[in-house]
Amino acid sequence: MKEITLAIVKIKQSQNKYFCMDKSRNLETILTKQHNFRDLGGIVAMDGRVIRHGLLFRSGDFYLLSDHDISALVQLNLRTIIDLRARREMVNRPDKIIPTVRETIHIDIHDAAREKAALFLENNDARGLETILIADYIRMIDKHVGDFSLFLHLIATTENLPLVYHCAAGKDRTGMATVFLLTALGVEMQKIRDDYMATNEYTKAAAEKIIRNITESGLNGEILRPLLEVREEYLEAALTEIDQKYNSLNCFVADVLKADVKGLQERYLMHE
Repeated sequence: MKEITLAIVKIKQSQNKYFCMDKSRNLETILTKQHNFRDLGGIVAMDGRVIRHGLLFRSGDFYLLSDHDISALVQLNLRTIIDLRARREMVNRPDKIIPTVRETIHIDIHDAAREKAALFLENNDARGLETILIADYIRMIDKHVGDFSLFLHLIATTENLPLVYHCAAGKDRTGMATVFLLTALGVEMQKIRDDYMATNEYTKAAAEKIIRNITESGLNGEILRPLLEVREEYLEAALTEIDQKYNSLNCFVADVLKADVKGLQERYLMHE
């Protein structure tokens, strides 16, 4: 338990090891079986305020959590889980139970890319794997406006904090949800990009293991890399779609997703 407590203190102190723009961010995670779990606390908004530590967490799923991990989340007093996965994903990989969680909310954002991945892998089609994620980011903008709007509404109104939101790997659906949330919180675009791209640092070891295992099975595991990483072109595809249809990301978040910008900022930002 002492080890867990020390890890949580590290998150709360957030001694930066990766981000060059927000010195209070930390690359470390307190979980042993979900390395893409991290606190949004410490990100600096354009008005100089920072996101409060220990309230907003992003992650991949909780299917493989160890007893150590569950204890760590209990010590954080985690109260809400927002699960952005499709129903079939939740059935196949159910989250472990966290005793402190009072509500689990499901927002079904369909994961179309992975349904096609097996075919591209079988055909050794690396470009196909890359383009399906580009298409999937555009699809998220076109098909899931209501879902992302609900997500921001829940973040603004839930009484059960701290909360974590996650999809499967915590990179694409969770990545775009974070882009919208940080935009509403008044974070500049470069810092939003930094947080988005940081997923590759968190998930690097797991991605390399998957690639190695597939290669050892006789297939070309390397072509899966585009599916296991986040890339600038994925985010750009979504942002271009937003700009073309809704004028700007800020307009999209405020006017289309109906984010309570003032309420979110009052709730989650603080002066250092």
